[in-house]
Amino acid sequence: MSRFSAEFVNGYVSREIDAAEPGLSHFMSFRFPMPSRRGVGVAALAAALAALAWTPLDSRAQAQASAPAVRHYQIEPGDLTRVLKDFGIASDLLISFDSHLADGRQSAGLRGEYALPDAWRAVLAGTGLEALPSGERSYTLRVAPATVQPGMLGTVTVVGLQERDEKEEVYKTAGSRSVLTRDDIERNRGMSVGDIFRGVPGVLVGELRNSGGLDINIRGMQGQGRVPILVDGARQETTVYRGYSGVVSRSYIDPDLIGGITIDKGPTLSAQGTGATGGLVSMRTIKAEDIVRPGQDFGIRVRGQAIGNNTGSPMAPDTPTGLFTGVGETFNSAPVYRTDCATAGACAGKYALPDEWGNPEGLDRPGTFQPKSYAGSVAIAKRWEKFDLVAAYAQREQGNYYAGEHGPAGWVDVSNRRKLPFYTEVRPEIKGASVFRAGERIPGTNYESKSALLKGTAYLADDQELELAYLRYSSVYSEIMPSQIIRFANLSPVLQPRNSDVTVNTYTSRYHWKPAGQPLLDLRADLWHTRTNATNNSPSETQPSLYNNVREKYKRWGLTLENTSTLQHGDWGESQVRVGMAAQWESVGTTALNDGDSRSAGRSGDRDEYSAFAAWLYKPIETVALDVGLRHTRFKSSDDKDIVVSNPDSPNCVDRDGDGVCDPIPNRNKQSGTAPVLSLSWEPGKRGLQFYGRYAEAYRMPSLFESTSGFSFDAAPDVALKPEHARNREIGINYAKDGILAGRDRLRLKLAYFRNHITDYLTRTSPNLWEEGGSGGELAQSSSFTMRNIDSATFHGLELSGGYDLGVVFTEFGFTKYNKIEICHTGSYRVNRCNDYGIAGSYINNMVPPKWHGSVTLGARLMDYRLVLGVRATLMGQRTNAPQYNNDTARGFLAVVPWHSYRVFDLFASYRVNDRVSIDFNLDNFTDRYYIDALSLGLIPAPGRTARLSVTLRY
Repeated sequence: MSRFSAEFVNGYVSREIDAAEPGLSHFMSFRFPMPSRRGVGVAALAAALAALAWTPLDSRAQAQASAPAVRHYQIEPGDLTRVLKDFGIASDLLISFDSHLADGRQSAGLRGEYALPDAWRAVLAGTGLEALPSGERSYTLRVAPATVQPGMLGTVTVVGLQERDEKEEVYKTAGSRSVLTRDDIERNRGMSVGDIFRGVPGVLVGELRNSGGLDINIRGMQGQGRVPILVDGARQETTVYRGYSGVVSRSYIDPDLIGGITIDKGPTLSAQGTGATGGLVSMRTIKAEDIVRPGQDFGIRVRGQAIGNNTGSPMAPDTPTGLFTGVGETFNSAPVYRTDCATAGACAGKYALPDEWGNPEGLDRPGTFQPKSYAGSVAIAKRWEKFDLVAAYAQREQGNYYAGEHGPAGWVDVSNRRKLPFYTEVRPEIKGASVFRAGERIPGTNYESKSALLKGTAYLADDQELELAYLRYSSVYSEIMPSQIIRFANLSPVLQPRNSDVTVNTYTSRYHWKPAGQPLLDLRADLWHTRTNATNNSPSETQPSLYNNVREKYKRWGLTLENTSTLQHGDWGESQVRVGMAAQWESVGTTALNDGDSRSAGRSGDRDEYSAFAAWLYKPIETVALDVGLRHTRFKSSDDKDIVVSNPDSPNCVDRDGDGVCDPIPNRNKQSGTAPVLSLSWEPGKRGLQFYGRYAEAYRMPSLFESTSGFSFDAAPDVALKPEHARNREIGINYAKDGILAGRDRLRLKLAYFRNHITDYLTRTSPNLWEEGGSGGELAQSSSFTMRNIDSATFHGLELSGGYDLGVVFTEFGFTKYNKIEICHTGSYRVNRCNDYGIAGSYINNMVPPKWHGSVTLGARLMDYRLVLGVRATLMGQRTNAPQYNNDTARGFLAVVPWHSYRVFDLFASYRVNDRVSIDFNLDNFTDRYYIDALSLGLIPAPGRTARLSVTLRY
């Protein structure tokens, strides 16, 4: 006799299972999922939604009591497990059974009006199974008595076990993975889109406060396809110029249209994982089951959100902000003011010490509970017998936000004084983490976005499924060039920039075929296309020719094909064989927007990439799993701009026609590589404890940006680009245990130690003295840049994540600690070959993660679990900064951007009024800290205390 225990209360588990046979190992349970707690609304929209929700509770109770016992069902025929899941949701039933009972069995589905007994007979017709009631709205499946065979498992009773939680797989995986559900996304929504990733261990978002784009950093790896962001399987990453601070990669989506996110850390053996040396972020957009309420075939979700701590309308371009002391006698020198003058004229004019510093209009911060911006969305879904349709629209408008008031805010120190006979000289100096004052409105942080989604899913014959989707994202935003703050802080105020814009169109088709009774066939095929048009404007109206005023057009096509075959080997266990391939074709073109040098700044070229993989998962016994595989990748690129050698005496000059001018050199590349992946896991005693080890290699071919000339660097004739080669090692422990201290509690833990080493890391540097463009001495070398493979980048660390859930109270946590960060490059003027902070002119300088970071969430569920209250702490350590002396990054323009360590606390509350209406309230950064986000390219303070109220209505 085996015995387990569990009970499901509003989404939380404890179990009780009695098995008549000792070999019980698999059971399944499906039940109607409790309504999620999410949402919220703009002032006007929130009022409207609340009015709609204000139906007297008594009348609702009477309506439910008088509801007929007959229900309408529309459940497609197919695999019995899937039919039972849909039936359990539609009937609000808990259905428990041994998973082997459903293997290979089909159901004719259910369509029409049925009372529950008749519905059961129709669903199980021809399966040889029967359903027995085991409690209130709980049923157990067993083999019908006439068909029971000797040795066959008998009844398995599961009281209140929720269907398998996606998050549970995190603690069963031989590797590091994180999952964000819809509720997680709602809880972590902040002022910026990237705030949804707060609290994920090992994951940060680069340049979080600009543009509404996403640039994910996983364990130090970031940008140029190292961490692909997939939206329904499609890639849309673009590269945006950030002046002296380099470039940033961006992908775009509105959080209201996200149904869930899976984050894999490190290389993966999947068709979508080509080139993912850092990890893979897979997002799925909402589908019909996210919108349609159980038992219905039509649903509407309306959501509105009111947002505080911002201006509402964007600041006018060229509005001055921040602190500045003015210009001295020479360019880039600090001014000298006077006080205590013997005559008034000696302290007048340019010598007059200002009474106040900065623009006083920038301190007009509204009250905490005075929302001035909004976000909202509408999603509609319809389910037919063979087809699901979803249409959604989301829009958000956000003004410039205000910084916090407690912390290292900018201020002017005037204590540096020198007493002279007729006056006192005053040399002001700006102190603090940035030039912006406490509570000041921050330029370049406004944005507006509009998104639309249309998705259809067809359920075809023979268990085939075809999904077609179109997603459009359009945004207008402003962003500060980091050099305005970092390099020119004292020369002039920081000006509100002109708006830039981006439009992304994504087309996806996803096919899945898993015929029942054919374990060798589980086929998935995706075809996708993305078109991105982006304009990155000059900082202000008064500087129309500064930076790259161009419009870039990115086009990508992608194809993936993957099949999984399951094989049974009797006493020798079971295995899975996975094979797949992927192809991607991309191009970029540029249109100049002014008559400056931006015509040569934009990029133009194309790139093709192909990969194939094969993997074998073998389980000789149920508690041991070995997974091995190989991926082969090939790529080629072509730059529409030739490499130009200007010096006829250069060894790289080829002058075939003898005219004294070097002939252009085509810039083309072709590379390939094969990388293995191996993992081994062991779960001794099946007690929830699992040990695992993983070794994974991956090749990342040079990106389209890295393979073409334009802003930020030009291709060099004597520096050939090779693929990056990642070698990742990880060992870890998973622990998942229920009923430790009480009958309903759950403990989940994951501890991982990782050693990631990347050779031939691709980044920008200065040319070496012996290379083209490097012979002009240190000054000339520091102002020209070359893309190249440096020796290596290494990130070692320890990661702990998990949670404890007692039902009424719960906690979640995640921490990452780096014990080694090393960047190695052999080149001219290097003080040390390896250091832990960067290289002159390199993009990696501002991708180095902090020495440690983590988060802790504490929460409680009250009022019969309808009210959830909690607090989240985000804890961020300081990055390794460049030394004061012998700084290897000092020669280049790309400075290391420092940030202080910080602690930020957020409050959240969610109240489920009924199964149609939920209300969410968040108070982010409630201590109103002033801080700079980790991985910021410019010294942009994060938002101060921000209140958000939202309402979600479903019907």
